[in-house]
Amino acid sequence: MDYIWRKLRSESVLRTPYYGVKLDKLRHPHGHEVDYYVIEHPRQAAGVVAVDADGRLLLVQQWRHPVQKLLWSLPAGGMEEGETPESAIARELREETGHAAAKYERLYSYHPNPATTNQTFHLFLATGLTEVAPRLPGEIHAVRWFDRTEIEAMFSRNELMDGLTLVGISMWLRRGSID
Repeated sequence: MDYIWRKLRSESVLRTPYYGVKLDKLRHPHGHEVDYYVIEHPRQAAGVVAVDADGRLLLVQQWRHPVQKLLWSLPAGGMEEGETPESAIARELREETGHAAAKYERLYSYHPNPATTNQTFHLFLATGLTEVAPRLPGEIHAVRWFDRTEIEAMFSRNELMDGLTLVGISMWLRRGSID
């Protein structure tokens, strides 16, 4: 049986500078019609697992309004028009932490929440870090290095709450030591 949901029509129901919402009328493979709301991101996003020579991970702390919390997360953000994932992570790392990396390695690209959004997230590992400039003022509350033991303790205390960060840190922990 063909299990493709057929789009019958689509209409935009909301546009903001950051995303849009569209309503798709779909025909389910079993024949009934379904209304499906999709959050459309005009930009892909990229994040970076930044690790220093001592094997410590660099995280940023930001206020996340939808959940009303300060959360630790990987340096990350939306890609600008015409920007590659590689240039986006270099820019985000510099803006959010004041650091640059000697080497960037692509780890993974994935859809963070394909049930509700079309966004693709590109994840990289950055090594050979140096502080190159003060971080830009703005959305970042704090920047801090964490060793593997601290990260694992944060996992066990349920203190890491950002899904994009959880994927990146899990991949970093799974790799073992990074040389």
